[in-house]
Amino acid sequence: MTECSGKDPDTYFRILHPWSFTPASSGDLEAAMRRLRKALPEHGWKIVEYGPDTSRNENLRLTADNAAKKASVHIVQMAKDNPPMLSVDVISGCYQVPDGRKVEHF
Repeated sequence: MTECSGKDPDTYFRILHPWSFTPASSGDLEAAMRRLRKALPEHGWKIVEYGPDTSRNENLRLTADNAAKKASVHIVQMAKDNPPMLSVDVISGCYQVPDGRKVEHF
């Protein structure tokens, strides 16, 4: 879990799910990013960022939001890493725990 900006961290939370994908070849990374950029909008996602980041490797980054699902995805193509991979973070919108409950911090 992660905090919601500007909200009480004991009653509001967001879910963060990080993972990575290592393809059979680094060339598959570029194809995967092209497919994601094309397919995500077809499934209700709005691309809000696409392009190289400011790192030395100039990793390709894609960020997309889905208002209906109250979620965002942040994908980084790490083509120059060993092994090359996609780093994926999916994060939910901000939710409030039921009255009388508190967010469990761990």
